[in-house]
Amino acid sequence: MHPPTYRPEFGRTVALGVKQVRSLRDIVEEALSQQLNWKYHVLPLIQSRMQMRVISPPFRTVLFFTLLLLALPPFLSAQSSVEEFKLGGTARVLNDECIRLTPDVQFASGSAWYEKAIDLSRPFEITVCLVFGKNDELGADGIGFIFHPTMRTGYRGEGMGFAGLYPSLGIEFDTYQNYHLADPASDHVAININGQPHHFASVVGPEAVPNLEDGKKHLLWINWDPLEKRLTVQLDGENRAVLEEDIVKQVFNGNPTVFWGVTAATGRKTNFHDICIKKLTFAEAVVQPKVDFGGKK
Repeated sequence: MHPPTYRPEFGRTVALGVKQVRSLRDIVEEALSQQLNWKYHVLPLIQSRMQMRVISPPFRTVLFFTLLLLALPPFLSAQSSVEEFKLGGTARVLNDECIRLTPDVQFASGSAWYEKAIDLSRPFEITVCLVFGKNDELGADGIGFIFHPTMRTGYRGEGMGFAGLYPSLGIEFDTYQNYHLADPASDHVAININGQPHHFASVVGPEAVPNLEDGKKHLLWINWDPLEKRLTVQLDGENRAVLEEDIVKQVFNGNPTVFWGVTAATGRKTNFHDICIKKLTFAEAVVQPKVDFGGKK
């Protein structure tokens, strides 16, 4: 196996020796354990150790993910199977990739939770496709992603599955306008914390998006960067919500161990809602909390 290489600002490719790789690994492990800032603390250390005058933005990205691979333990997981999700309500497996959270009927609700807790002190990446049904004017309610210390679903429907959960972080893809929650007229994306579905409590959004109820698969990418303290939500190739905050400290009171799940619901207006798993990359929590697979209606 060839040693890792990097390309300094003057364009010369340099091979990293074993001691240099170990040194870089030590830096990243320290950064992760102490939650150091990537830009202001980690990059200057690397620049000093490698005797680099400049670290260009493209190289920063490559270096970041390379060093994470060096520092992360072997329990970093990547999988694309629906078999590792616990289903609740109307949720049913459609095939090897997809779960139908709700059928196109009134007053349905379904949830799918990944069976093991993840560690937010490490990066994670979720790549899935979402389908919001074909009913536009007569469709509701949308899909919500939940991060919570227990495997527990909050109030469904307009609550998007995270309402009433504390502490929690919810990402909503809302297809129905609830006037009393300050929803915009169009389909929208928002990030809410601590179980508050009203948009006065949204930390990001609501961000209007084109019609989602078109029967098509919509590619979703959610990425958490624990060094930059940045949560990015990208839908159909466009950034729709970016939260720059230490969610471990500010939302989960210093606890990096959370479960994550996805929910959907209908009311008098209906749609089928599907999630299709493409790629999940994260570190499972070393100590797994007791599973409380419960919920509210």
